[in-house]
Amino acid sequence: MTGTMTSPRIIYLAIIGFLLLLTSCRPEKQEDLDTVHIRLKKDPERINPLVFPNPVAREVYQYLHLPLADYDPQSLQLTPLLIDRIPAEMPIDTGKYKGGIYFDINISQQAKWDNGTPVTAADYAFTLKAINLPLTNAGKYREITQNIADIVTYPEDPKKLRVIFARDYINALETAVNTEIYPKYFYDSLGLLDKYAFGQFTAENEDILRQDSTIVRFARAFNGVEFSSSRISGCGPYRFVSWQPNQTVVLEKKPQYWAAGSMVPSLMQGPGKIVFHIIPDEVTAVSQLKAGNVDVINEISAESYVAMQEDATMKDKFSFFHPSLIKQYYININNRDKILKDKNVRMALARLTDVDNILKNIENGMGIRATGPIHPLKKTYNEKVTAVAYDPEKAKPLLTETGWKDTDNDGILDKVIDGKKQALELEILISGQELGRKLSLMLQENARKAGIKINIKEKDFKLIRTENLKPRNFQLVPSVLSQDIIAWDDLSRWHSENNTPDGSNDMSYSNSRVDDMIDRILTTKSDTARITLYKKIQEEIAGDQPVIFLYCPEEKIVISRKWAATASAKRPGYMANTFAKAGEKATTNK
Repeated sequence: MTGTMTSPRIIYLAIIGFLLLLTSCRPEKQEDLDTVHIRLKKDPERINPLVFPNPVAREVYQYLHLPLADYDPQSLQLTPLLIDRIPAEMPIDTGKYKGGIYFDINISQQAKWDNGTPVTAADYAFTLKAINLPLTNAGKYREITQNIADIVTYPEDPKKLRVIFARDYINALETAVNTEIYPKYFYDSLGLLDKYAFGQFTAENEDILRQDSTIVRFARAFNGVEFSSSRISGCGPYRFVSWQPNQTVVLEKKPQYWAAGSMVPSLMQGPGKIVFHIIPDEVTAVSQLKAGNVDVINEISAESYVAMQEDATMKDKFSFFHPSLIKQYYININNRDKILKDKNVRMALARLTDVDNILKNIENGMGIRATGPIHPLKKTYNEKVTAVAYDPEKAKPLLTETGWKDTDNDGILDKVIDGKKQALELEILISGQELGRKLSLMLQENARKAGIKINIKEKDFKLIRTENLKPRNFQLVPSVLSQDIIAWDDLSRWHSENNTPDGSNDMSYSNSRVDDMIDRILTTKSDTARITLYKKIQEEIAGDQPVIFLYCPEEKIVISRKWAATASAKRPGYMANTFAKAGEKATTNK
């Protein structure tokens, strides 16, 4: 039976591998020697961080779109990119925004767009308007940038601007300088947003803005496929060349780049071309790596990583990295589902999830148990919150306590909900990734013993996002929570006000005490008081069990030794633009 079930998959993989081999085998042309080939495990879907800040897409757009400042991959300190220095926070003592703060920012005189025009304050103002416009799909960015009260530009000095916050805000500096900036001439050539002041782009004005056909037209274009797949422009070191969905994305080094020769990692130009190959299947990806058709693979299983690392024939050919990225795996739970809104059911599911076994057997021990939304390596982590132990025997009383019984002796618990008998039957949606599949099968088996039936359904993650997560039409979805390396994590995804289709609270979690503490964190000045609030929030979330926190993995990256490369705790764990041919330095155009 097993052979009958697996043979079609083996044949399918063999065919895919053969076709990839045919399409990937390339004669060693001079330009190919200066091309780095990177495996992506999924299609990036959209290359537009403002409307689609997806971890896979980030692997591509980090070379195209730049913020004013970003975190150095080695020092992990905020470093100027499009500005000459990090601005100082200044208090506001009088006037409309008394009690708030501002930052005076000067954009570098050297910073230019692809058409040779300078990056200006007008570009910054346009970008923030586009984000805050309620009609654009920039909801996740808007949760943060809505804290900006106003942006002042100066006609006499187009490189100067002032960013104002009506109240002191914990991540004000990062909000002001760590957002990717877009060229106004390219994305709003008609100046459609010019007739409105920045402060008019608010949720309160949404109805008014919707009545303006020019604004609606802008939002439709900005959200559209064209600006996310074929027309892409930024001031990063590489330019977008082409994208064949589910096949390849091609970037190439800009020939007249304003920051040519820079040693700042995000501005560096290394390989002449970066080609991303979308190869979902790991076996095929590893084969392509060994064959020399792919130079970089990441997010591979511990099994494959360790096998290659221990293979004596591969040690001289590849470099192996396993940095601890600030991310964690969890099982997303729809807290407003008629079954899962019962906290005891969520707690029982956590008791039925054998995370230690997953870490040991799937990750080869390369990871740390997660207990909440804060990564264990951060100073705001609450070490007193313990991980939920795998204990099926403790899961059963939790279910009985809230009325779940097997009244018809079919092995599945049931209960009357809203006047109807409801079986304790759930659906977990997976996107075809091996980890999600193994995790789901393990949970399915453990849950069955406790009287819970879990059905596993596989579908494309694009569809899961649009058809299930956004409209909150799901029960369980294995997910990843990717965080930034900033000191003070943004916790907006746990705030009830962000339980909207474009909001980050896709688990529909609601706790008024958590909301209040998140609001207080934003304006708390004392580091000690801030840390106390972070830790209390983790205790509240642990008590509610809104999701099942699993573990924080170590990234697993393998890179061909023909490239001199390093790894980093900054996502995605490597920066291909800093790669150099072995024995050379990635510094200037060639």
